[in-house]
Amino acid sequence: MMMPLFQTTARTRRSAPRIHELETARLRLRMFTDDDLGELSRITRDPDVMRYIGEGHPLTREETGHNLSAIIRGFRRRGFGRWAMVHKAGGRLLGYCGFSTLSAEEIGVELAYLLARPYWGMGLASEAARACVRYAFEVLGLESLAALTMPGNARSRQLLEKLGMRHERDCRLHGYDCVQYRISRADFRPDDSLYLAKPVLLPPDEEN
Repeated sequence: MMMPLFQTTARTRRSAPRIHELETARLRLRMFTDDDLGELSRITRDPDVMRYIGEGHPLTREETGHNLSAIIRGFRRRGFGRWAMVHKAGGRLLGYCGFSTLSAEEIGVELAYLLARPYWGMGLASEAARACVRYAFEVLGLESLAALTMPGNARSRQLLEKLGMRHERDCRLHGYDCVQYRISRADFRPDDSLYLAKPVLLPPDEEN
């Protein structure tokens, strides 16, 4: 069972949502902006990156733009979501990591990530994901965090197991065969790697 994330009142609806950025040893996880479209589209048009995401094919710039707008709107509305994953050395956008609520009714909040192919095998996805799991329990107050991937995505399954997630079931969601993983707050053990959660207030005109 999940604990409620936020209590919505007339007062909280009028005030700017409390947003955080995360920092790890090599990464900055920040909110996306419309200016990220070009770099994000460069990543999502790579067929290897998109093989196990959505329909399994590269996205057009228009499709990526639609997804980016949804990510930004969702983050502002909920106060959390998928962060832009940025390399601190050079500031390049590498992909995203954070949370999805697309399947919230079935599985709860879900860990989601995407990483540009040139940066595979460096431990960056694991570094970002571990910071997000910690945030889910320490800041959002979740009782558990789920993750979905396709059965043949061995790389992703290894990452989830490295995070301490356990295979929970095979399932079919939104028309796709999936494997579902989960970690509970009781089972999560933060390590001593660099982790910072920095509050950021949105200007009033960016609340919705």
